[in-house]
Amino acid sequence: MFLMQSPIPCACVRRLPATLCLAFLALPAYAAERDGGNEGEPSGESSLPVVEVRDQRRSPDPRARRVGTATRSAADPMEVPQSIQSVSVEQVSVYGARTLAGALLGVPGISSISDTRFDAFRIRGFSSANDLLLDGMRDDPQYVRGLGNIERVEVLRGPASVLYGRGSGGGVINRISKQPGQDVASQATLSLGSAGLLGAALDWNRPLAPHWALRINTGREHAGSFRDTVNGTRQYFAPALKWESGRDSWLLQAEYDEYERVPDRGIPGRAIATANGEPTAYALPSAGHEQFFGAAGRDVIRDIHMSLRSTLTRALSQDWTLRHALALMDLNSNFDNTFVTQAYQSAPLDLDRVQRTRYQQNLQQRSVQNNLELLGQLGAHDLLLGVEHSWQKREPRLWSVAAPAVSAVTPENTRNGDDPTTPFQMNYHKASNLGLYVQDKITLAAHWKMLAGLRWDRFEVDSRNRRNGVRSERTAHALSPRIGVVWEALPGQHAYLSWSKNFAPVGGDVIGITPDARGNFNDLKPQFSRQVEAGIKSEWLDRRLSTTLAWFQLELFNRNVADPVRPGFFEQSGLERNRGIELSVEGELAAPWFVRAGWAIQSAKIVQAEPKFVGKRASGVSGRGGSLFLSYAPTLGWFAELGLTVEGARYADRDNLLELPAYTRWDGKMGYRLDEAEFTLAVTNLANRRYYESATGLSQVRPGAPRALLLTAAYKF
Repeated sequence: MFLMQSPIPCACVRRLPATLCLAFLALPAYAAERDGGNEGEPSGESSLPVVEVRDQRRSPDPRARRVGTATRSAADPMEVPQSIQSVSVEQVSVYGARTLAGALLGVPGISSISDTRFDAFRIRGFSSANDLLLDGMRDDPQYVRGLGNIERVEVLRGPASVLYGRGSGGGVINRISKQPGQDVASQATLSLGSAGLLGAALDWNRPLAPHWALRINTGREHAGSFRDTVNGTRQYFAPALKWESGRDSWLLQAEYDEYERVPDRGIPGRAIATANGEPTAYALPSAGHEQFFGAAGRDVIRDIHMSLRSTLTRALSQDWTLRHALALMDLNSNFDNTFVTQAYQSAPLDLDRVQRTRYQQNLQQRSVQNNLELLGQLGAHDLLLGVEHSWQKREPRLWSVAAPAVSAVTPENTRNGDDPTTPFQMNYHKASNLGLYVQDKITLAAHWKMLAGLRWDRFEVDSRNRRNGVRSERTAHALSPRIGVVWEALPGQHAYLSWSKNFAPVGGDVIGITPDARGNFNDLKPQFSRQVEAGIKSEWLDRRLSTTLAWFQLELFNRNVADPVRPGFFEQSGLERNRGIELSVEGELAAPWFVRAGWAIQSAKIVQAEPKFVGKRASGVSGRGGSLFLSYAPTLGWFAELGLTVEGARYADRDNLLELPAYTRWDGKMGYRLDEAEFTLAVTNLANRRYYESATGLSQVRPGAPRALLLTAAYKF
């Protein structure tokens, strides 16, 4: 139904969604016809879809044997000429990680700038709000993603437009969901922790027939907080049905995720100096970490995210495979939220009080994505040819009213005013994207491989302001190339070099443009980024331990720069650059000792821009950071782990007025493992250190949580 609403003028493009849907409907018939005919056929790696990539190592080993995000097919990480890291949700969930931001804590090169409303990250210094994927499909609505139905998270660092279209250029974050299988164990889990955390989850897998399997993931968890009046409840239900016979497979997935919580935007920084009535310097917040600046008893956010997904793989011959993926995603987000919008009171000027605004929003966003790919081998060439069409609708309706100012130290969060809100924004946005891409993995010689790819995109956005009847439409085109070479200099030692390019069109981040915007912003060309990366991927100790050492230079080379004379006008003459080195170490040191560690040193700076920004560091990005976890993990019996996470100093704002200090956090766990049961006690922030974990601006600084305990009991059956 939604496919027919795609506003694309070209007749052949308008027929594309219908063509892909016909392929979706027809392929199961072919698959059913072959049921039993391919039972004895071997399964080639080139025929495996992205969602088929599964880890075959022991669970304490953090490495993934195959990854799919970098090439859209099963690939050995050692042969990918780009830095990629896989995070096991099973390993981080025992520490209480229930969101994407929690799972990526300590991953080198990634900084979380997530808001209480939605996930947001900086990858290699560049904002990546729309570079989020689910099983290789774009998942960019504004909400906080859960991990209940996720097996692992893959992070591909650097430009990825060659495979996934528009993006910031810093990289992509891909959540890999759990799938049914003939040999997948079921598990029931109970969790009990600090601040009233109580949860239960069921991961139930059952083979239905020789070629069919069903898996259901469901759970509910309620958690309080060290922050006054803050709490939240998440519940989810995710059934999946899979058919596979030889080299053919069909995966059907559905998911319902509901997350209701009290929004927590943190505490405001403290203005300490002024000039001409405006603050010129800020210090760390003076309010206690537990202080809540919202409307106690009234603030609430409720996100409901639903999805239906189908992935069907059909073997055309011994060397060629056809794969079709269809995804329908829907988000409904409602909130009533009072928060600090200015870290001081301006009329009259008072640095001891902060200004607040109350917002009410109803956001609806829906997307339909079709992807058809042909994978195959032709001599020394491992080819991928694909066509992708997506349609997205985003409808934000927003009301606002000024809220009473409160003390910057002891906010009166129960006296919030009763004035009615008035319409602030009533917009309707539609976007469509057509992408054509080709990729070739070439074996050049015995120890040389090359990965080359090219993608063409056509992006259209149509926005309407329903308050004044204004409408604007824009179309952008872009080519996104990538080329990389891998050389196995010695057994287990792979050196690589790669170059890639990315594009970000106007209206492609948070879907939509401002229909009645002043100046020329809507008419700007896409921004482009490019990266050069070189590194060495190594395997040690009889391939039990893996390391990656990477150097990169990532540039946004046509950054928008405001015209100094004409307000609302921009030139694309700016340059933003990040240079850095990343090191990761993962695997088994000696049975049964395992390590997962990473460290990044980077320098993200604005090189060419408005004079007041030149030389400043990108907000939210630290110059150094990473983590080190060492675990003792025998197959049965007692196990333990100790780790530290380091985050360097970073700025809360683009003017570099408030710097959040560096911190080190110690975490640990211990437990006992039986054949069918496992009991784990985890402690985060062992030293109970006070720190600030992130900020989305001068008025919204988020303090880190104090020491917390989490007891988890899991039973496998």
